[in-house]
Amino acid sequence: MIDVRWKSPFPYTLAFNLFKKHFTELNNAYWAFVPANNTIKSLAKKNLKNESDDPKKFFLIPDDEDRRMAPTFGEWKKSIDTFAQYTRLNMVMLLSSCFETYLRTVVALAFESDPGVLILAHQSVDGVNLLKGNLDYGNINSKDYLFQKEVDSICHGVWEDRLSNFQHFFGSLPNTVIDRKDDLDNLRKTRNNIGHFFGRTKEKYSSPLVLSPSDIQSVSHTQLLKFFAIVFNTAEAIDSYLQINYIGSYDIMKLYITRKRPYEGISKSSVLRAREFKKYLGENGLLRADLDYFINLVNLCDIDIAHNQCIYCARTCIREINEQLKNRGITLFRDTHERRFNKSDLIKIVKSNQWRTNHEYCQRNPLNPQQNEYLYSAKAVDEIVKMVAANPAEFNIYMNN
Repeated sequence: MIDVRWKSPFPYTLAFNLFKKHFTELNNAYWAFVPANNTIKSLAKKNLKNESDDPKKFFLIPDDEDRRMAPTFGEWKKSIDTFAQYTRLNMVMLLSSCFETYLRTVVALAFESDPGVLILAHQSVDGVNLLKGNLDYGNINSKDYLFQKEVDSICHGVWEDRLSNFQHFFGSLPNTVIDRKDDLDNLRKTRNNIGHFFGRTKEKYSSPLVLSPSDIQSVSHTQLLKFFAIVFNTAEAIDSYLQINYIGSYDIMKLYITRKRPYEGISKSSVLRAREFKKYLGENGLLRADLDYFINLVNLCDIDIAHNQCIYCARTCIREINEQLKNRGITLFRDTHERRFNKSDLIKIVKSNQWRTNHEYCQRNPLNPQQNEYLYSAKAVDEIVKMVAANPAEFNIYMNN
């Protein structure tokens, strides 16, 4: 049976999708600067032959601002190189902030989704049920947020401690993350020097009492590109690990429950609710999942599953039955033609076994009492597959009559 809770059809979490957009924006901005800077310096060198030349003879600058420009070409070159250095330092700051924002979000999602990890009891409690009972459960800005201390332990401090805390709650990280521990800590230190000490080192600028400025911390073009790669690859590895093992579709469900669930139109069919939500995600770049996934997701989010095992739409049940029959090598026929198990077969079995009065197998959608919409359980699928597999020939005769 399709598992819409712990298996996501999307390649990344919503947190990583946002991170990727910010990361791409930063990358594009930097690569707009690099060729522009190189081109300007090259053209200036061709037009200003001597170090003592006045740069105002080449550069366009308003008359009332020309006093602000370096008086010689030689001094201008030093200034433009300093500007490039400050630009790279600011890119490190932005890149680190982008990564830390992502990390905080995805780690929070993992704790919310699987809160049992706090007591090392993986998947013992489903965070979706807690969120449905209290929307503030997933509000990281709330003073009562349950996971603040644990999130901080992974998102603050030196990376050796962060990784140790991560693995305490979430098990072994991929080696691709562990192997970058020193690089990640170098990024952290560089970022702190930029943010707290104006691009200088803590030792020299924690409380400077000097007559001349200390040299700017050097971040070369090559080193910045390395930081770009470290950040993206680390985020991607963490995302894959947490999504597969701890988040599943929690982020999609959280978005639906907290922002998009149409409370005022809850009597809409699950198909219509699913289409609206799928359209909303598609308009924001998430196009990968089919309609069945969204139908089952909205049912899981909207129905009190503590009292309802029937959360799967007819389409999902039929597809799962056909898949299991195929795996067992069982073929259905009508006359001499192969066919698939279909909705008519499902309805006939449900009625003949009186499953519509047995909520272990089938139940009318409690959110849509005005329409004849039924939901089914995984047990119903299993029983039907067993029924067909026990005697396929007799089943074919029974269904064709």
